[in-house]
Amino acid sequence: MAILAKAGISRDEFAGMMGIKKSTMRTCVHGNRISRKMVDKLRELAGEEEEKEAVAEVDAMIEEVVKPYREVERKVDESDVRMGKVYMIPQNKFLRLVEFADGSHGKFRAKPGKYWVGDKVQLKHLERDMWEVIR
Repeated sequence: MAILAKAGISRDEFAGMMGIKKSTMRTCVHGNRISRKMVDKLRELAGEEEEKEAVAEVDAMIEEVVKPYREVERKVDESDVRMGKVYMIPQNKFLRLVEFADGSHGKFRAKPGKYWVGDKVQLKHLERDMWEVIR
């Protein structure tokens, strides 16, 4: 409880600030069972709140700079339609693994027995490595 010592507050005073009995405070401290409310108050006393605010401001500035690039990436991915070649049927019979002309890979859902190894399929990008068949 070095934070309390730096702030010049005793455990009993801290217990009063938190609205708990002195004996409960001793039990919490010695049993390493400090509540979230206590942790927040200790951080406030240590001045960590100021650091968090500064970090949040920097994160917001970074997000503003990166946001236009992410929007451009999403637009490209949403309209991305490609031809892929089925190269493997995994143990999950509802999936097919495909390889594209540029060497990248993906997967799509299909009915069992619908697409076989070597079939070429036109696909639209959904998310990550998941694709959807265009009919």
